[in-house]
Amino acid sequence: MGEVSAVSRRLKAIRQRASLSIRQVAEALGMEHGSSYQHYEDRFKKPLLPLDLVLKLVPIFAPRGIEAGELFALAGVDGSGHRPLAGPSRPELATPMLRIEELDVRASAGGGLTDSAGRTVAEWQMPSEIVRGYTMAPAAELRIITVLGDSMEPTLLPGQRVLVDTGDRRPSPPGIFVVFDGLGLVVKRVQLLPHTDPPRVKITSDNQNYEPYERTLDEAYIQGRVIGQWRWL
Repeated sequence: MGEVSAVSRRLKAIRQRASLSIRQVAEALGMEHGSSYQHYEDRFKKPLLPLDLVLKLVPIFAPRGIEAGELFALAGVDGSGHRPLAGPSRPELATPMLRIEELDVRASAGGGLTDSAGRTVAEWQMPSEIVRGYTMAPAAELRIITVLGDSMEPTLLPGQRVLVDTGDRRPSPPGIFVVFDGLGLVVKRVQLLPHTDPPRVKITSDNQNYEPYERTLDEAYIQGRVIGQWRWL
């Protein structure tokens, strides 16, 4: 088993300086149990933390005297949280524009968001600084899709476009994900149920007219985490 990354050791040191326990941080993040957060300190091996995690840590650590810039650096961005720190290992981060495919979800029945042959309807050119303010995922793992149906109202409306990170398929922490429901791709809230073997998830809609249901993690067919939305006013 390999050694944890340097960023994990830095996160642990920051938490200890803030005089917070693993359980306190996990509860502040809304995680069911401390082990979900502890993964980032003890078992995380990537060179950078997910930016969405860091954005949630900032208001938790700030009252304890931890500067936001120190936390943002763990995700590879500067103190403002918006400008990527590019380097030789991540040349994409220096690219001024990112190309992100928009997929036709109606043609996605039985398929996944990464198997996009014949379903790409557009290619968005988006400023890198805007995207990198919220995710460090490679552009090749990002997709834009259109919300179908009213099951996520009022959070997400029919016809609204959302940005999906297809590389993030594990619902810890919980969030809004694209899942395959047996007929097509739908957007739902997904929460990992603690202490289940095999792991199970609860899948819910924000529209109370739709009943929640449970599946094993494998049977949920999670396609990616929704990380952004566009809404016309």
